[in-house]
Amino acid sequence: MNDRTPSGSAPGRLLLPRLFRAQAARTPEAPAVLGADGSVLTYAALEQLAFRHAAALRARGVAPGDFVGVCLPRGPELVAALLGVWFAGGAYVPLDPAYPQARLALVLEDSGAAVVLAAATTAGRLPAGTAVVDVAEATDAVPAGEGGAGLAAADPARPAYLLHTSGSTGRPKGVLVPHAGIANRVRWLAHRHKLGPADRFLLKTTIGFDAAGLELFAPLISGGAVALAPQDAERDPAALLRAVAEHGVTVLQGVPSVYRRLVEQSGWEAATRLRLVFSAGEPLHAELCRALAERAPRAEIWNTYGPTEASVDITEHRWDPAQETGAVPIGRPIAHMRALVLDPAGRPVPVGVPGELHAGGVGLALGYHGRPGQTAERFVPDPYGAPGERLYRTGDRVRWLADGTLEYLGRLDQQVKVNGVRIETGEVEAALAGHPWVRAAVAAAVPDGSGGHRLVAWVQSRGERLRPDELRTFLRRSLPDPLVPAVYVPVAEFPLTANGKIDRSALPEPVAAAAAAEDAHVPVRTAAERVVAESWAQILGIPAERIGATHDFFQLGGASLMLSRLAEALSAAAGTRVALRSLFTATTVEAQAALLADAPAPAAGDPA
Repeated sequence: MNDRTPSGSAPGRLLLPRLFRAQAARTPEAPAVLGADGSVLTYAALEQLAFRHAAALRARGVAPGDFVGVCLPRGPELVAALLGVWFAGGAYVPLDPAYPQARLALVLEDSGAAVVLAAATTAGRLPAGTAVVDVAEATDAVPAGEGGAGLAAADPARPAYLLHTSGSTGRPKGVLVPHAGIANRVRWLAHRHKLGPADRFLLKTTIGFDAAGLELFAPLISGGAVALAPQDAERDPAALLRAVAEHGVTVLQGVPSVYRRLVEQSGWEAATRLRLVFSAGEPLHAELCRALAERAPRAEIWNTYGPTEASVDITEHRWDPAQETGAVPIGRPIAHMRALVLDPAGRPVPVGVPGELHAGGVGLALGYHGRPGQTAERFVPDPYGAPGERLYRTGDRVRWLADGTLEYLGRLDQQVKVNGVRIETGEVEAALAGHPWVRAAVAAAVPDGSGGHRLVAWVQSRGERLRPDELRTFLRRSLPDPLVPAVYVPVAEFPLTANGKIDRSALPEPVAAAAAAEDAHVPVRTAAERVVAESWAQILGIPAERIGATHDFFQLGGASLMLSRLAEALSAAAGTRVALRSLFTATTVEAQAALLADAPAPAAGDPA
């Protein structure tokens, strides 16, 4: 009953650079990229810009197979830069400018990228001595119309990109995704869902996550357009929904954590063109599908599943409106992929019996860059395939259902997902252990009460209790925001099992323990602090009088996806504009009250 019938087909074996060029030749004047500022880049203009980036890279010695860093914010230049790396024969290494500089340095060191495409605004984020090609200068490197000469042909077996995921050893590990793998995934999406010139796919995923590849390249091989979400829109459900409406977005992908906040927003009546909604990264439940369907009645809702090591996705399943409750299956394999459910001895299990999901097929990554031991551990010979074929051990527990679809049952290890982001808790724990006053730490994902999860750290200090804001500031020097715990629980001693290991099941309940450990109640002292406390009370559902000036939003049960509501509430109550990003670092009542004093007045016509 393993390796069930695939969900659909993906014709051909052409790779993405060639498919994009063919589309640009067919529809040179069609819109390819729609800017958040209303600008439009045609296919011809995008192709020429990519040619110029490729020429600039070749002039700097980039050869086929080389890694090239790309450190750019979301914008037309980012799209052109990624294509330009491919046209030069290289593999791109995404470097999110919002990541800590220490993290960017680790990724660059691990990749060995000799050169980075960057802008004047992002080059300063890179380590000293990095060879940078300024995208503004690259646009003048080749006269218009001459950039297509000498393009390198993509090789299906070579990496298209090197993407770093959370690593259990405390350092991010690079996944080598081949051209053949990502091309198969994107071709399948375009063919299966009949993408065409009328489609607008919203690019909202940060470049450091593999799902961004679908948002970027699926429309560009289909004659559609990439619609760019405003910066930080992935954290702001209201801004996200506005972008869907303003761009006439037809295809949206996201994670359930974001969709749960999105359905709470007003303005769905303007999102009339949505026809495809994809969910990934976390278990999807029918109740959320129903809420989405009520707001976007023309849209099909699809649940997709897969790790970076399998070129984004392995399986997919369309939600059946007849299913009113419970988890939506993760479905059947996509084209040219295989799914096997095996027991610990590597034997196929019968229908209904849980086992570990193993993935096979053209989408498998080449392995982990520079980590042969980890590659051999996770990418194993396929005893049921042709000689030389491999399987990827996903670490996910699943079972086949009688109808031939897969049901996701959870993880077999300590890897977790929060807001759709894959997190190895060992990396978080290692970062915490680097604090000079942390004796030991444990990290885990716990339910947040609204269907999602929040990342929690239990911390044993070497002396006085460490403040949550102090720990967050320390971690943000090395970890991206999704890997920074929301809640910190002080522990005097960790509970132990009989064999002396930390007993994770006996750790104190996080929110209650964190709230109890907060500093002695300091009543709010100013009108601004009162505004903040009352805004928190509305969002968190706790009495305002229980909220003191030194209390921490996250310690009292707040979550990052609530911050857009908080920013709106503070802006409306105080008549000032509070930046969403500032609330990630100003987490106490008194700190947010200080923001109100410094915030600018809203411009005429700005949304609340």
